[in-house]
Amino acid sequence: MKDRNIIFASYIVFFLVLLYFLTQMSDAVLGIRAIDVADLRLISFLPPLKNIVGFFLAAGLTLYFWKGRKGFYLDQLQKAIDELKKVVAPTKEETKVTTISVFVFVGIMIVVFVVFDLIWSNLARLIY
Repeated sequence: MKDRNIIFASYIVFFLVLLYFLTQMSDAVLGIRAIDVADLRLISFLPPLKNIVGFFLAAGLTLYFWKGRKGFYLDQLQKAIDELKKVVAPTKEETKVTTISVFVFVGIMIVVFVVFDLIWSNLARLIY
């Protein structure tokens, strides 16, 4: 049941993101000078045409990815959730060791690059 809530929440987020972008896209397409019907209201209490078109496009795409291809996308999302459940956070000791090794490696690379820079700058000075 918990996975179903996660899947449902991901589709809601997907729908909202699509709604924003498709409304912007329909505003750009419907706002072309030749047609310019983006802000047209079909009935006075309805939102502008760009919002209606964006909503229906987002709803259609969301339903397609939810129910389309005989549950293929839902199955893939469930597999991704199952894989994410296998992820474990490192312990405090592992984090310390990893951080120290990164700092040591960066320090060594700084020294190497400074030495190479000195060598190349002296060679360039001799050539030019």
